[in-house]
Amino acid sequence: MNKLISILALLCCCINSYAQNSIQEFLALQSIPKTYAVHKITEPMQIDGKDLENSWSKAKTIINFEDIQGGEFKKPAYKTEVKMLWDSTNLYIYAKLYEPHIWADIYKHDEIVYLNNDFEIFLKPNLHQAEYYEIEVNPLHTIFDLMLTKPYRFGGQAITHWDVKNLKSAVHIKGTLNNPKDTDSFWSVEFAIPHQSLYAFGKAPFPKNDDYWLCNFSRVQWQHELSDNHYSRKKENNKILAEDNWVWSPIGLINMHYPERWGYLQFVQQATEQDPALPDSYNVTKLAWNVHYLQQLFKKENRHYSEQLTKLSLYKEYILPSTKDFQINMDLNKDKQSYTIKIIDKLSKKIRVSLDNRGHFDLHP
Repeated sequence: MNKLISILALLCCCINSYAQNSIQEFLALQSIPKTYAVHKITEPMQIDGKDLENSWSKAKTIINFEDIQGGEFKKPAYKTEVKMLWDSTNLYIYAKLYEPHIWADIYKHDEIVYLNNDFEIFLKPNLHQAEYYEIEVNPLHTIFDLMLTKPYRFGGQAITHWDVKNLKSAVHIKGTLNNPKDTDSFWSVEFAIPHQSLYAFGKAPFPKNDDYWLCNFSRVQWQHELSDNHYSRKKENNKILAEDNWVWSPIGLINMHYPERWGYLQFVQQATEQDPALPDSYNVTKLAWNVHYLQQLFKKENRHYSEQLTKLSLYKEYILPSTKDFQINMDLNKDKQSYTIKIIDKLSKKIRVSLDNRGHFDLHP
């Protein structure tokens, strides 16, 4: 029981409450998510931590990781490369992490792997429901995989006993692990993630051509120190220094558990050099979350939610322009302590979003 409590405390230690704290924080959440076209393959893949198959040479490589807070923050000290492929069975992910000192000391499955330098995958196959998945790995090939029914800031719990069934993965190291006497080159990891294993409710999310998933990648990097030729996280004044968080699609704050801020994968038959467009549902989804963020700011100042959208900060800049294309309806309870917004695309009448103050999100179709 004590171990479980410790795990949950560590998982939640850097998670903010669901209220936005400032206009500056709201503005930091406005960057446009990145997109990636995942090319479909027929070649059998050998999961060995290397990218030697011909199919990998055809996959576009992501090279532009940034600080989780965005491009204006310090650039990552080391390069990270990621590429993806898919077939009717698996999503394939290859990551190459350049690193002069490759070390790790967490060996047990489902331990808190991000207390080492690690690579993390975040996947949300279902754009219409709240659940999503996280997979972490360190250079020892220790895996930590979990499912969340909703983000921590809305009371979501990490289901740590959940595992990706039939997951295949491997780590390759160009250098020597846990040897401070030399300079290493990189470590790489390769995954085959079965589509059938990534679902909690309803049907398994087998992707079809042109389907979108929400996705992000994170690299946690700690400064280190040596004691008797053993690596550990660096301390100053007896306190462990904060880690760096380098990601594919920046969030805007130090919290990966904003799935609405992740990038988008599009599954395609043939990838091109040009990144895919955002999905049709992006604008209405972004509008719903912006109303939500601004309502949190309003409540922080007034101790209740606003009955009129026009009273929200930055209404003219971030909500009013969208009313040309979208109809926004809001139901506020009598004591103004809870609300639900419903947004409809005026033109198609098909794309609809509902979102409440507790983060319950629903997208149609």
